[in-house]
Amino acid sequence: MHKKLSQRLLTGGLVGLAAAALILLATYGLQRTLFDAFEAKSLDWRYLKRIKLLWEQRQGAAIEDIIIVDIDNRSLEKLGRFSQWPRTYHSQIIDYITEGGARAIGFDVLFMEPDSNPANDSSFIHATEKSGIVYHAMSFSMANPDAFLYPMEAPPEGLDAERLSAKMAPEISRMFKNADRMDGKLIALYQAARGIGFANFSPDNDSVIRTMPLFLNFTGRQYFSLSLAMVMGSMRAGPQDVTVVPNQEVIIHSREQGSLHIPINDKGRMLINYQGTFQTFRYISYYDVLMQRIPKELFDGKFVLVGTSAAGLSDIRPVPFQDAFPGVEIHANLIYNLLTGRYIRVQKPVSVWLLVIFFSVLIALVAMAFRPWLSGLLGVLISGGLAWLALTWFSRNAFWLELVRPTLAILFSFLFAFIYRYVEEERSKRYIKNMFQHYLTATVVDELLKRPDMLKLGGDRRIATAFFSDIKDFTTVSEKLEPEELVAQLNEYLTAMTEVVLHYEGYLDKYEGDAIMAVFGVPVEQTDHARRGCLAALEMQKRLIALRAKWQAEGKPVFYARMGLNSGAMIAGNVGGVDRFDYTVIGDSVNLASRLEGANKQYGTSIMISEFTRDFLNDEFILRELDLIRVKGKQKPVRVYELIGEKRSQLSNSQLLSLPEYEKGLAAYRAKQWDTAIAAFRRALAADVHDGPSQTYIERCNFYKKNPVPWDWDGVFEMKTK
Repeated sequence: MHKKLSQRLLTGGLVGLAAAALILLATYGLQRTLFDAFEAKSLDWRYLKRIKLLWEQRQGAAIEDIIIVDIDNRSLEKLGRFSQWPRTYHSQIIDYITEGGARAIGFDVLFMEPDSNPANDSSFIHATEKSGIVYHAMSFSMANPDAFLYPMEAPPEGLDAERLSAKMAPEISRMFKNADRMDGKLIALYQAARGIGFANFSPDNDSVIRTMPLFLNFTGRQYFSLSLAMVMGSMRAGPQDVTVVPNQEVIIHSREQGSLHIPINDKGRMLINYQGTFQTFRYISYYDVLMQRIPKELFDGKFVLVGTSAAGLSDIRPVPFQDAFPGVEIHANLIYNLLTGRYIRVQKPVSVWLLVIFFSVLIALVAMAFRPWLSGLLGVLISGGLAWLALTWFSRNAFWLELVRPTLAILFSFLFAFIYRYVEEERSKRYIKNMFQHYLTATVVDELLKRPDMLKLGGDRRIATAFFSDIKDFTTVSEKLEPEELVAQLNEYLTAMTEVVLHYEGYLDKYEGDAIMAVFGVPVEQTDHARRGCLAALEMQKRLIALRAKWQAEGKPVFYARMGLNSGAMIAGNVGGVDRFDYTVIGDSVNLASRLEGANKQYGTSIMISEFTRDFLNDEFILRELDLIRVKGKQKPVRVYELIGEKRSQLSNSQLLSLPEYEKGLAAYRAKQWDTAIAAFRRALAADVHDGPSQTYIERCNFYKKNPVPWDWDGVFEMKTK
């Protein structure tokens, strides 16, 4: 008995080590971004308790060391629209706060264009220079050739880059994010300031701001964030006084105030130690300061930030504990962190690895030694204890103890041990076969049975092609049939379409009524996934033509289908509940394919593919460019194409005549030559009366003739619906 227990414990140790190795490999290698995102979410949960505790310690009082002069709704009501304020207001604000003895004044406001009255700018610039403690925000951006915004090869003319930025070694500068352009034209204002700093935030993938870059690379130099520039100025430290220790810290040297050590991560970002929710710092209405209703002595020795909490001025950001938080108060938190040295301390990677290994082995030993219900209970208690410890250390000591990886180590180690004890290899194979035999071809299922690791639990990042189809006006068609007849005809249609998907070895993800979702390239990788998807779409349309002829002969209503394809990165894996889940794909690439299916309606087309799918194709398909569109829910435009057929197939005479005229029309449309474009599109329609895109563009050109586009129109069409 003792020998058997020893053997089980030895096996448990090996299983635990295997689970630990898998967790470390997945979370630090294959899927680091994904697991870091989960860990960040766990940090957000811990922030809720921390800020409550900090509020109790301050007894609800605001932090007075940093004052925010707020361009609030009251100021806008009193002074009118912000864009129409004369900049002499800001001059008066600077003079009054400077007279009060402030340490530094930071404008978290971007003055991108000169004022319509040059005298107002002159007053503002003079007040900035005279004060000697004013810091202005600026912004960087990436190039956008489609909008004629090209990379800048040097700083704007007149900017003293050596005074306002640092020059670091290449191996250090590589840590920081690059920018192509410095926005704004009021360079004289930057020159007059004590310093400048960028106001760009770098949110995480979920748009939440947890860190702040301290530097950005631009034309070979490193520019400071607004918060860092203000603190450095108050220390009388210049660009030459900065030392960066990669992946560890930034050191600011000051003979007068000693050195400032700022911890950073491997991307040169500082974790923001938020002190509380909105208005944790002292807020004063801009209007009250302008009217001098606030004693100027209040600003004595204080850092003053001029910014806005008004939602209409678009500086409201999501932070870990609040969806809407003024950007200016984020800068206030950063300055407070720098001044007080109150940073978030992060667990070292080595200790994380050791923690993962420890919990993996411990839980595996428990799972192998005790009954499942008892080992499961112990695992829950250990996980709960770890969560309590992580919450307490962060809320009281601002120490970030990792939670997701050790918790996953507990979960996976228990799971591995349970599988080892109770699940045989053949049962696993039967499960896979039962799960996929209706959604994949037999050859693909056999491949999965040989390599079950391809279905890695937790999801896997894949490059694949997502396919969506939907029946045009299905609701209208369905009203013409009895329910039994409708189901029978729909099943006939879905059967034919499914046969095509499986023929090209795609994965049939799901049916949603009359809609079909399929994926090419998962779960088994396919290098030609885009080609398979396009061939399947063309074959489906051919099958549908034959079905329509059959239905017409039978006196039944006919179906027309619209299809959308997009290729790119997506997460493929098991999604669902504990007891029931499905293998599927998720991600922006999948969502875009769905949007493209619906976008066909706008152009009267049947198959629409994205530029990303086109990039995966060779020269065997006939495509025509449809538009540059911005689908609902996305900011970046996408170029889309109609998939017409294979080049080995013959185009109809009407298409041979229509397509060249359409191309001429599209070129004229983008040149804003509306009449020329309309004439070309009409010639295209004369050759092919069913050419939906030409009809769409004629209507759009007529609209733009009556409603002129802006001078900087980039040709992007905004999709208002899904």
